Amino acid sequence: MNLPSIYDVFKTGIGPSSSHTLGAIKSGIEFREKIYTQNLKNSSIEIELCGSFALTGKGHLTDIAIICGLNGLDIEKDGENFLDIYKKVIEQGFIEINNEKIPFDPDKNIIWNYNIDGLVHPNTVRYRLKKDGKTILEAEYHSIGGGLLEGEKIQTGEKESGPEFKNLTEIIDYCKKKKMDFVEFVTLYEHMIYGHTKKELNKTLLKQWKIMKQRIDDGLKKRGTLPGKLKLKRRAAEMFEEYLNNLREWRMLSREITLASIYAIAVAEENANGAVIVTSPTCGSAGVLPATLRMLQERYHLDDMKIVDALKIAGLISAIVMKNGSISGAEVGCQGEIGVASAMAAASAAYLLGGTLDQIEFSAEIALEHHLGLTCDPVAGLVQIPCIERNGVGAVEALNAANLALLTRSGHQISFDNAVQTMMETGKDMNSKYKETSLGGLAHICKC
Repeated sequence: MNLPSIYDVFKTGIGPSSSHTLGAIKSGIEFREKIYTQNLKNSSIEIELCGSFALTGKGHLTDIAIICGLNGLDIEKDGENFLDIYKKVIEQGFIEINNEKIPFDPDKNIIWNYNIDGLVHPNTVRYRLKKDGKTILEAEYHSIGGGLLEGEKIQTGEKESGPEFKNLTEIIDYCKKKKMDFVEFVTLYEHMIYGHTKKELNKTLLKQWKIMKQRIDDGLKKRGTLPGKLKLKRRAAEMFEEYLNNLREWRMLSREITLASIYAIAVAEENANGAVIVTSPTCGSAGVLPATLRMLQERYHLDDMKIVDALKIAGLISAIVMKNGSISGAEVGCQGEIGVASAMAAASAAYLLGGTLDQIEFSAEIALEHHLGLTCDPVAGLVQIPCIERNGVGAVEALNAANLALLTRSGHQISFDNAVQTMMETGKDMNSKYKETSLGGLAHICKC
């Protein structure tokens, strides 16, 4: 099995969740295509949300996302207006597929199955196409994290030839043997395995970086409250204002970690508001990497193409985890989301600050190691508490990890691959109530 492509790491999605929102949209699109050629006259569609999809679906907009996907949402074109598409479906009372208007009422056509036992994956949705009360076609999809569906073909242009790498250790050995750095490796691998030219790859990542920066800028300007019953107040704008007011008489900790934290919170608030987000590696953890890179770009006056190279490093780290572990909060807890995002950001930071292959790997290991065991317990099923602040903390942890790695020349004992394996074992042992079900932790204590 090849490493996932960078294109599968950084995807344009819609907040608040890559698995529960973006993955849900894609499942709706997939089922729409599956039934497109069927005779849909006098038919109905039944949707069964199971496990984590049911338990936190309302807060993650899973039902809304699925309805939009079934109605033919184009994520690239209509992502900013997906709530309007949902409202239109509800007002009209039907979903339109192949010019056929299929009656649809969420209260009647969506089943919420809160049972988490016996599921192949905790993020499960089942579709049934019915006629005269009888099921004539059905499908089951599993959203495995980062907006990917289980069984989904990763990068359809994948080639069969080329070397396979089991883990990051093998990649480091290969790079040392070939005397290349990680940026050169990623560029070569993408072309050799997936057929992406350097020009195409750079163009795609530059586009994603512009979206990331825009989310920071938007988050720093907007005020008010976020959607959902928590009525959580946005804070990034006022925090940034306080940051600027304190520049002359500084009384906080370092400006770098302060600014990175604020940037991360700005993106996380935009994600919670349902904005268009770049998965890195998920929507819920999408603030960590952009915040770290934006701060470093401003601090060291780096051009955008240098940041594009840093994104390649981050993408490689995520690809390793996607191959050998998981980035799904419903599968391994938040260690697979914020933990991996922090590892991605740490590796990128170490690269931008001149780290060696070993120091870059070490920085990713430190960041992931110290997020091991982190639970996913969203209060009220919303990607707000503790998710938003965790993005800020993840960015700080990334900078600290890079710092520690760059100060170390004597090597280290725990590899990044060891940390990924441990994360998976920890996730398997973790009680399901701490894995994006809102049944335990803060979600249980702080019932809203």
